[in-house]
Amino acid sequence: MSKLPRYVVVEKKVGETPLAALELFRKREPRLAGSPITYAGRLDPMASGQLVLLIGDECKQRDTYTSFDKAYEFEILLGAGTDTGDVLGLPRLSDGVIVSDEEIENVLHSVLGHTRSPYPAFSSKTIEGKPLFEYTLEGSLDTVEIPQKDSYIYRLTYLGKREISSSNLLEEIEKKITSLKIDTESTKLGADFRRGEILERWKLLLKDSRATFSIISCEATVSSGTYIRTLADVIAQKLGTTGLAYSIHRTKIGTFRRFFKRFGLWTKVL
Repeated sequence: MSKLPRYVVVEKKVGETPLAALELFRKREPRLAGSPITYAGRLDPMASGQLVLLIGDECKQRDTYTSFDKAYEFEILLGAGTDTGDVLGLPRLSDGVIVSDEEIENVLHSVLGHTRSPYPAFSSKTIEGKPLFEYTLEGSLDTVEIPQKDSYIYRLTYLGKREISSSNLLEEIEKKITSLKIDTESTKLGADFRRGEILERWKLLLKDSRATFSIISCEATVSSGTYIRTLADVIAQKLGTTGLAYSIHRTKIGTFRRFFKRFGLWTKVL
């Protein structure tokens, strides 16, 4: 019998939770029946990309793998925000802005380096044995002190900008949200991700709107614990509007070390 791998890297799809991606992998690998498997580092349900699964005794090294740096490709929708920081949240619209490529480049450069920010209200960060998102859904977030998280933005590259009509935006958002796999029998708080309520709110805001929205695309190399949802909001605010992470795709996981500062080149070890 061949030796079991210590870890694998799978591609999580939009709409899958990390646990769903793990269980799908387990079903495809019957030789792993009975072996412990865990994921190292979360990906939001609306995010896609690389997810590390640890197998057997390697599960004990989860903290090591979780601390690795990450690289992402992501989009920021300008002129719309939600309480989650991505499309899977209750939306609100604001006045759009016209921004030039130069303005975007300048803002991206301004957020490089160390940053310290609170954990998102909708996150799995545990306080007194309960994740933050449960406090938020219960309406009791003001009863706890939200801890701060240190992170580092190593590199942030502007890839381009596109415009999208309200009708096309609604169509894309509906596709994203309806792809979400939920346990319809679960009574656990937040198990349905408020999917129905969120969809109805997006429809109410966009169905008869004639507005046009801008979506900017970026690449980022960041330290462990960096929330792209938070980064997207910060960038949008610096551009003078609201914004959310319209798409997030994790492209690399590893330890990145700059070996040519002048050229911004990186090496990866996993």
